[in-house]
Amino acid sequence: MSVVVPFLGGEREALRLAAQLRELELGADDELIVADNTEAGVAAPALAQVATVVRAAGERSSYHARNQGARRATRAWVLFLDADCAPRPDLLERYFDPGSAAQTGIVAGTVADHPDHRSLLARYATARSLYAGRDGPEESDHHYAPTGNLLVRREAFEAIGGFVEGIRSAGDVDLCWRIQAQGWRMERRPEAIVAHRHREDLRSFLAMLARYGAGASWLNRRYPGASPRWTLSPRELGRSAVDAARHAARGRSDDAMFRLVDALGLIAHNVGYHQSNEVLRP
Repeated sequence: MSVVVPFLGGEREALRLAAQLRELELGADDELIVADNTEAGVAAPALAQVATVVRAAGERSSYHARNQGARRATRAWVLFLDADCAPRPDLLERYFDPGSAAQTGIVAGTVADHPDHRSLLARYATARSLYAGRDGPEESDHHYAPTGNLLVRREAFEAIGGFVEGIRSAGDVDLCWRIQAQGWRMERRPEAIVAHRHREDLRSFLAMLARYGAGASWLNRRYPGASPRWTLSPRELGRSAVDAARHAARGRSDDAMFRLVDALGLIAHNVGYHQSNEVLRP
């Protein structure tokens, strides 16, 4: 397979990504491609000995970078990973244990917690299954999974033109739905695992949820009714406060804090829902 990783960061993040990719067990026919989304080409010095580095600075977007990386891919399957996801060494092997059916166009792995992270927000992301994706009804084409760990048949990817560019969020959901609309199926491989480094400060975490809100609004316009705005009302916020107080009184500090983060996340998502999902150009 071809492993494609979009990169946007500094030298420290590039060195960390290089170390992660060195741990990945590759077969003789597998290839690693890093799509550098920085303006300065930060990835090449640290990663040139580990992967093929392609420039992807046309727009500040992970979807643009993934498309650029996939254009260099030559294998039958393209595995999209995120730079903040550390793959287990046997990741590629696990994706084909068992093998995929002929009609399968997408295979979703697991995005687990990174063992280095013990923060409240990391625990919250786990408790709320933020990176789990979603299964629709058995016979529907509304299954999806995040592109932090997603295997796609290159034939299916190229047939739909890859990811939509020019957007900040929800491109992974849209890709999964468009591929399935062409008659391809989606499978899951729970044992194909990467460890995700969650955001650990509240400001960036809420900014992420606002970006998700912008993506949800874009998705709802593209697929009417598919991704409605989360209900924001004094009643909902009041329920979060009451639940938090109840958990705190019973000594459940995490549950109490989670309900407060729920309320903040609800506000952030609603703010984002009314913002543009367009990407900022360099």
